Amino acid sequence: MARYLSASPRPPTLIPPRRSRASPPNPNLNLNLNLNLNLNLNLNLIPQPSHSPMLLSLLLPFFFLPATPEVDPSEKKFTSKIDHVVVYQQGAQVERVVEVSLLAGGTTVVIPDLSTAIDPSKLRITGSGDFTVLSISHRYHTDTLKGKETETERQRLYKRRNELAQQINIENGQRILFDREEELLLNNRAFTVKDSGVDLERLIKANGYFRERFLAIHTGRAAIDAKVASINEQIGAVDEQILKLPALETKTSLEVIVRVEATKVVKGELVVSYWMQNAGWSPSYNARVVTIAEPLRLEYQAMVRQQTGEDWKNVGLTISTGMPSANRSKPDLMPWMLDGPSFVPKGQASGAAANAWLRSQPYNPNVRDVRGQLYDVYGNPLVGAQVWAGGSVVTTDVNGFYTLGVPAGVTAVNFAYAGHTQESLSVSAPVMNVALSPQVMQLDMVEVASAREDMDDALFSRSAKRVAARGVTEDEFKYSAVSVAYSPTQTRFEVASRHTIPSDPQEHGVRIIEHRLPVEYLHQCAPKLDPQVYLTAHFTGWEELDLLDGRMHIYFEDDYVGESQLRLDFVQDTLAISLGPDMGIQVRRKRTVREDNGALLSGKREYLREYEFSVINRKQVPIHLTLEDQVPLATNEDIEIERQKTDGASVDDVTGKVVWDLKIAAGKTEKKVLRYSVKAPKDLPLRIE
Repeated sequence: MARYLSASPRPPTLIPPRRSRASPPNPNLNLNLNLNLNLNLNLNLIPQPSHSPMLLSLLLPFFFLPATPEVDPSEKKFTSKIDHVVVYQQGAQVERVVEVSLLAGGTTVVIPDLSTAIDPSKLRITGSGDFTVLSISHRYHTDTLKGKETETERQRLYKRRNELAQQINIENGQRILFDREEELLLNNRAFTVKDSGVDLERLIKANGYFRERFLAIHTGRAAIDAKVASINEQIGAVDEQILKLPALETKTSLEVIVRVEATKVVKGELVVSYWMQNAGWSPSYNARVVTIAEPLRLEYQAMVRQQTGEDWKNVGLTISTGMPSANRSKPDLMPWMLDGPSFVPKGQASGAAANAWLRSQPYNPNVRDVRGQLYDVYGNPLVGAQVWAGGSVVTTDVNGFYTLGVPAGVTAVNFAYAGHTQESLSVSAPVMNVALSPQVMQLDMVEVASAREDMDDALFSRSAKRVAARGVTEDEFKYSAVSVAYSPTQTRFEVASRHTIPSDPQEHGVRIIEHRLPVEYLHQCAPKLDPQVYLTAHFTGWEELDLLDGRMHIYFEDDYVGESQLRLDFVQDTLAISLGPDMGIQVRRKRTVREDNGALLSGKREYLREYEFSVINRKQVPIHLTLEDQVPLATNEDIEIERQKTDGASVDDVTGKVVWDLKIAAGKTEKKVLRYSVKAPKDLPLRIE
């Protein structure tokens, strides 16, 4: 039902009350009543039906009746299905395919049942076939899903309810007449005759008349109240019948209208591309180590989420590392004034302009983690700035970068730095780069400009491979075929297998690719703090893997070790991944010497400590292990520290860290000894083991 007509009930007509059967007053009775007891009552006091302000508001709003919309005889509806989706870190490009069969001449192709969340201004139509597209437009269509079969009964009940409501208005109009008559009688109760006082005979006659009229008024009002109560009971019964009817449910959808022209009967294809904001993906990794003699298997997968209102059933997927919504340009270096006030160059905007685009973005409930950079108006990073959302608080690093988890229900992120204005922005995107302005001085700002990509990587460009031939077989990996396309601004992973991703709050894993990395495995242990030996994988060339910050699940020798975060902020040439404890290696730290001796002549006390370290390699392969301990340090010149034996370890003079770099064969044991002495005044308290 696309259109409705309105029908309003006829306004009720008020019926004046009947005349009382009581005899009119004696015209000789001079009572100073000023009544005109013909009870004409000046009918101007009676509310007229067309102006009455006293009608009860019991009538329902206009009720809409269905009407048949005008239909273009050349219109022809074609169903569409989602064929491919390009998922970005925030947002998705959806492609629907429509198979059309056209007659010679003009045809209006209607593509129905599209989501109303689609922005029609961002629709793009492409296709193939021997026809010409003349125009593209859109409209919204509403269908009745439930309750249509009971529409006649619903209208009958509403009509009956309006009739009963009119009867109540009529009865209330009559009650008003009784109220006016009673008011008139009460305002004329003086029974004295001028110059003669009270006339007893006339008083008796007047008393009889007043008694008769008041009795009639009260009787009439009681009858009206009883009738109104009865009508209200009938209205209640009608309301119950209405409530028992199935509720009227409707659904509104978007229809795309494409006017085409063909010179002959032809079949072709239309592709509708559009942007949906409530979708995205975040990276997740599985790091698997079967044995330390084999390469590290790093499984790269995308956790896809979408709440667009339409299910993606059996669709092809492309996972893109791009951010179409990110549009911050490179910050410009401005004059660095060592003294004097800073200035605003001519033509520069105010401090708030740099974040104008972020302020214009709405809250996005799908964003759960936010990262980015804080910088000042010169483009310099703000180190140690505070970023918080709800109870989650972090500080920026030495490069001004931050990563923040957004608690559930929190809609805004706050940014603050000493001497700068505080910013509060809606959680709108996974990457939020924010500029903070000085609180006092007006400085130049960084302009925000949108960056366009090449046509091959444009938002609504279709992959040439998909246009040329669907279902092309790509090189096979272990789990699914993936082709990787590179551009200056993003990497696209074309997943060959098709997936079904419903519109719900859940994340759905899509395996992208698996890397087998030749890594150097390094075992590390600091037995003074923890006797467990931790395994770390080190590898170079990670920049070529198109990795992003994300969660990492670690498996070692087929056992699940735990979860960590892959952070690439501070990584340089070598990327290290901690794989957790390795129970196949045992380290023991044992104190073998403890001597505390006092010297009478020197007035100093000497402490001697020795520790023995045993490393047992129970694995069937050799290992590379760094064993850490420490020697004490002191700032007091009266304290003497002597490193008597380090057994080949390197010692850091600044931190006191002692490190053995060991390579231990399979099934072998390595032992090391650390011995040192401390001399200090005997009255000086020391913290020594």
